[in-house]
Amino acid sequence: MAHITRLEAPWFLRASKKEYKWTVKASPGPHPLMRSIPLGLLLRDYLKFTTSLNESKKIISDGKVLVDGRIRRDFKYPVGLMDVVSIPHADMYFRIVPDKVRLLKAVKVSEEESKFKLIRLLNKTLVPGGLLQLNLEDGRNIIVNKETGDLVKQPTLSTFNISLPGQEVRGVYTFKENAYVMAIGGKNAGMIGQLKRIQTSPYKTRRYSIVVIRGSSGVEYETNLENAMVVGDEKPEIKVE
Repeated sequence: MAHITRLEAPWFLRASKKEYKWTVKASPGPHPLMRSIPLGLLLRDYLKFTTSLNESKKIISDGKVLVDGRIRRDFKYPVGLMDVVSIPHADMYFRIVPDKVRLLKAVKVSEEESKFKLIRLLNKTLVPGGLLQLNLEDGRNIIVNKETGDLVKQPTLSTFNISLPGQEVRGVYTFKENAYVMAIGGKNAGMIGQLKRIQTSPYKTRRYSIVVIRGSSGVEYETNLENAMVVGDEKPEIKVE
């Protein structure tokens, strides 16, 4: 099914409930339906690059839009957290970041910044052959080998800095004092600041652990550990506004 009623669609999509009875349903992909924006709607309603869905479809089918450095020709392709959307012929580059009001928003970045992406490490699994696989948040997987052996030591929820489209690991950021952390969910989504402390759950699970972050104004706020993402050591590595 290519479409979904606007009332059933994710609440944060910018398509008006009154103006559109139906809207695009995101295809299955690296991000779940309720945490993604169909590529065609992103061009029309967020970037204002087109004035109609048909215009979006034409530009996308012509191969003029890239997501994470790869051409995507499906106007329903799901775009989500930290994805990089590029329209090279128009010299336009955007990163999808958390937004307190709309859950997700597109921030314009430079061409240089469009060449990498930050992704959290969610878990580690064994695959056939006895190899260890690192599972990243956007569906990517890294098989541990001689070149990537050191990555297995990284704790879950560490953030990998991945080159685009090559997928080489350029750096790793872990939860440590004064690292820069962004809230990617909850009521403080989009807030960024330095990590002050982690209040570990007595149940020894990250589900109930709390991260305390100090913003640039000195105000501290809290978010669940699973709603936090490290975005840099000495400074944020990405543009958020």
